[in-house]
Amino acid sequence: MPTAADLMTPAVPRAQLRDTVGRALAALRGSRPEEASHIYLVDEASRLVGQVPVEMLVIAEPEARLDGLQGDPPVEVRPDDNAETVALLAVERHDADVAVIDAQRKLLGAIPIGHLLALLHEEHVDDMLRMGGVGATHPAPNEVNGTVAAFRARLPWLIIGLVGGWLAAGVASLFEAALEQEITLTFFLPLVVYMADAVGTQTETILVRSLAYGRVAMTAQFLREGLLGLLIGGTIGGMAGVGLLFWDGRGPVAIVVGATLAVTSVVATLVASLLPWGLARMGADPALASGPIATVLQDLLSVAIYLSIATAII
Repeated sequence: MPTAADLMTPAVPRAQLRDTVGRALAALRGSRPEEASHIYLVDEASRLVGQVPVEMLVIAEPEARLDGLQGDPPVEVRPDDNAETVALLAVERHDADVAVIDAQRKLLGAIPIGHLLALLHEEHVDDMLRMGGVGATHPAPNEVNGTVAAFRARLPWLIIGLVGGWLAAGVASLFEAALEQEITLTFFLPLVVYMADAVGTQTETILVRSLAYGRVAMTAQFLREGLLGLLIGGTIGGMAGVGLLFWDGRGPVAIVVGATLAVTSVVATLVASLLPWGLARMGADPALASGPIATVLQDLLSVAIYLSIATAII
């Protein structure tokens, strides 16, 4: 994983609070900085104390002191901070001014906006590929002789889906008696599976985004998402149960479908919270959880819960 140090350039313009605009501009003209959108202000010990946007220097009088032209404090990061987290933090602050400092607040350098944009684009493409279950190494559309590489990138995830489908069929076969007794239950299997996947995907997307920022309290996450799953499942399950009761008239089927949607929504939010967190703790990319792994797991649990409830009620 790249860090802030990988994106940083040490060649940034520096000045002190008491310096004048004319002196700062003269120093800037005589240097070759890689990042020149700000003049970083440091004290005698090279500790960061602020910044002045270059556009302020252009309109200020040459005799004006820099301490009177300071802009908003820059985003401060450490060299070993995760690069993607740094980029997202800069976007969240609507600020491309990212200063890299050490434990003593000494200015080590800054991260140019071009480096941040390039990283965000690369990570966005990587996450989209992973969410689609094709792997981050999938070749570009215009890559010559990329068919075999694309085949290798996609096939493992599809095999996971195939195995999951076999397992789901095996789970359903365990409840053959209930399905034979009430064939109508098979009509609603796609509904049950879809709703669990949809609720789980919402939770995964929000959690993966939070993990990217590095701010996730898992106890609060489980409690919040569990409560949301209960509210969503209760609402959707109630609507489905009432609708089926009016449409079909068979109370047991309506109760089974409604209760299943309520339970699977809660389970889906908890699974979708646990899987990305577990992958992140193991050092894996949590975006993987938004792909076939989570889908297969949620499908298996949804089928098992649905047919278990059906067996108990019908």
